[in-house]
Amino acid sequence: MKEILIGPRDQYTAFPVEVQLNGDLYFLVHPDEGQYSLFSSICPHGGYTVDLIDGELECPLHGWTFESHTGRCHNVPSARLASYDVILKDNQLFALMG
Repeated sequence: MKEILIGPRDQYTAFPVEVQLNGDLYFLVHPDEGQYSLFSSICPHGGYTVDLIDGELECPLHGWTFESHTGRCHNVPSARLASYDVILKDNQLFALMG
């Protein structure tokens, strides 16, 4: 797994939040002060970009919405956004991506 720097933990205070890594958009989440996670912004249904609208994750192509803390789709519970673990080192957040 490759560690990709997201940024200093203190920079992120409200979740979910959009972050850009290597030119791609992701959503950083920190549910209930638990483990940080990173979700892809690519809808598993049509490959369209998921948007962050009023704190909710939604694909405007077909209206699919996703839980912001798990990435699970509300419309089709077996579908979910791709996710990546995030670790904290010296107050810096790193995504573990392969």
